[in-house]
Amino acid sequence: MDRLQFEVPVRITPAPGLPVEEIYSVEQALDFLQNWPKRRQGKLYDAAFNACFGATVDV
Repeated sequence: MDRLQFEVPVRITPAPGLPVEEIYSVEQALDFLQNWPKRRQGKLYDAAFNACFGATVDV
């Protein structure tokens, strides 16, 4: 499962004024993305979700 850990955490500010969140693994990224508001989902969201989901298929 270590192969699904990010070498460097991904830092995300979900919205202006909210604290930065650090994502350390593909699994954590998927959890974060699944809670992302529908109205803010677009091409970048789709690419991130598909990449993370695709990485877990082999697990």
